[in-house]
Amino acid sequence: MIVLIASVLIFRSLWTLLDQYIGYTYLMEMLVIGIIVSIAGLALLNHELKCEIDNNRKTPEN
Repeated sequence: MIVLIASVLIFRSLWTLLDQYIGYTYLMEMLVIGIIVSIAGLALLNHELKCEIDNNRKTPEN
């Protein structure tokens, strides 16, 4: 619960800083960049998870 609350506070602070320094001019560009980075992160996470599962399957059970 503490990590969830902390992440919300960090997210809100970053959001406010972006609004202050970048403004509302580049909202579409920021959305596209965010989507691309999110897709890349999820693909990397999926790849790492798949590698971990494959390694666990290859190890013989004792």
